[in-house]
Amino acid sequence: MILWSIIAGLVIGSWLNWLADYLPRFAADRSARNRLEPMFASATLNFLATIVFRRKNGNAIPRLNLAVELLMALFFAFAWARDGWSLNFFLFASIGAFYVLIVLIDFKYRLIPNVLVFPALAATLFVQIVAPGTHLLAAIVGGAFGLAVFALAAYVRPGELGFGDVKLAMLIGLMLGFPNAVWALLIGVFAGGIVALALLLTRRGNLQTRIAYAPFLCLGALSVFALAPWLTIR
Repeated sequence: MILWSIIAGLVIGSWLNWLADYLPRFAADRSARNRLEPMFASATLNFLATIVFRRKNGNAIPRLNLAVELLMALFFAFAWARDGWSLNFFLFASIGAFYVLIVLIDFKYRLIPNVLVFPALAATLFVQIVAPGTHLLAAIVGGAFGLAVFALAAYVRPGELGFGDVKLAMLIGLMLGFPNAVWALLIGVFAGGIVALALLLTRRGNLQTRIAYAPFLCLGALSVFALAPWLTIR
């Protein structure tokens, strides 16, 4: 059965690559829309075709697209090995796909689109209200914590954090609740700090170099989801 989860991950990864090039078309930032790249078919299938038929593909296979599909295949395999075919599997896989899509769009276009974040905020709040076993107060406190801390950081250091990062931190807080959100955001900030330090030490950046924080925040959120079994639905 794990083979089916791997195939599902490859398919979802292909869809994420397509969505990452399609959703920025709804962005208010015109410069982001102007940087849109052409959409590709499944990078994995294209790559396999070049091996099986021993011929070069007409289009260059984007390494990022291929990496996303392989990453989702591994992620789905991990989710199945952890939870099997259960509600927890679909919940964890859906959340993972959502965060990978956020990372992919932010990496390619430096954009966290409202068309993703606002519906996710509404859906998360709805689930926290109606789902059995959830803690609405903890979710609200977690969301407020993420919003307050990152809004303050964006105010103190303007230009380093965008409003998209603030909204993403609030979403992570609402999903994980308090105090789990604290650990997720700390992991994200710590990982971002390590990368920033590495850029300084290798002289690939300076104190004015801006880095995208969304990938690190999503990494923190997924780490807590993956390592904290008490967060899953029973």
